[in-house]
Amino acid sequence: MRKLYFSIIALMTSLFFATMVQAQDPNYSQFYLKETYYNPAMTGINPGLRGTITDRHLWTNVPGEWGTQSVCFDYYDNKLAQGGVGAFLTRNTQGENWLNTFQGGLAYAKQIRVLPDLMFQIGAGMQYIHKSLDYSEMIFTDQLDPRFGAIYETEFQLPKGVDYGSQGKLDYNAGAVVQFNIRQTPVKYLATGVFGVAFHHLTQPDMSWLDDGQESPLPAKFDIHGYVQFRINRKGFHNKYFLVCPGFIFENQAEANQWFKGSESGSKTLTFGLNANIPSKISFMSSLYAGLWCRKQYYKKESLEDIAKDLKAKSFDALIFTIGYIKYSKDKKQLYQFLYSYDMTISNAGLTTGGTHEVTLSFEIHDLAIKGATQRRSAVPHPNEKFLR
Repeated sequence: MRKLYFSIIALMTSLFFATMVQAQDPNYSQFYLKETYYNPAMTGINPGLRGTITDRHLWTNVPGEWGTQSVCFDYYDNKLAQGGVGAFLTRNTQGENWLNTFQGGLAYAKQIRVLPDLMFQIGAGMQYIHKSLDYSEMIFTDQLDPRFGAIYETEFQLPKGVDYGSQGKLDYNAGAVVQFNIRQTPVKYLATGVFGVAFHHLTQPDMSWLDDGQESPLPAKFDIHGYVQFRINRKGFHNKYFLVCPGFIFENQAEANQWFKGSESGSKTLTFGLNANIPSKISFMSSLYAGLWCRKQYYKKESLEDIAKDLKAKSFDALIFTIGYIKYSKDKKQLYQFLYSYDMTISNAGLTTGGTHEVTLSFEIHDLAIKGATQRRSAVPHPNEKFLR
């Protein structure tokens, strides 16, 4: 009975979201590690090769598979016209594997050097979105018995014009970022940060399953994000400093063409919080990573001003706890990092959903260069080299 109860909740939730926002993009709690996913201008923002693998599972106590997996790589070298290139693949599953979405694409970002501690990047990306729908995995209301669950045969007939298999469309996005350093002395850094904006689904491709003359465009999405690392010096400890890393991301995906009008309906998500990076002398762990984040979501018609006014009055969607570690090489360059986060559901859905689990593994190869390329570094040094000298 409990399983049936959860199944009905999951079905109602998915139908509600589908009605309100049509096709909301998957989001990540560890957005600061999914830079190229949220903004193509972040492609190759650090010299060398970088790879990131993420596995996210939503509401683990709810029957069915509600997960997202992604792999992305990006690379920067001076020989690439002062720019970076990247590739990514994302898989999103909803329900009992009856709706699967695959996204794969390429991105390029151009680096614009302004000052030794100030740099801009503009980028664009192209992706192919492939959706598959399997009606055989669905459970309809006429199959349900109040006591025994899904025991009957359904009378549902597949509508005419529905593609049993799948469909795919090309999609495009663009963005811009600024990266900066703040020096305490000519050789010591106090802070480093990056801020950016991005626009997704610029062409709003039609993702309708029915051949009835009505379109179902993929809603355009806008996001603005920031992440800053501050160095806090301390005396009397073996680790003479630690890093405080606050950040935020605001995502707005809606049906309307204008993002901030009062007549707009859609999804708005605000995530904010901070991480702490504490140096360690453990052999496999160069730094301990821990953080606390909050996420608020809005599914109603409102303006951006209304969000600011009602921020305190609205309930939070989740508290996000993160923990992990980073490993550096002997010359103080990051080799890899592992991060786990748990989203504790504090909305009306409650703790019985089981929360959400997300795991990310990333690596970096700093000295990888194209043959014949110059060794001139970017105007803004790699973030991990600022505090480890």
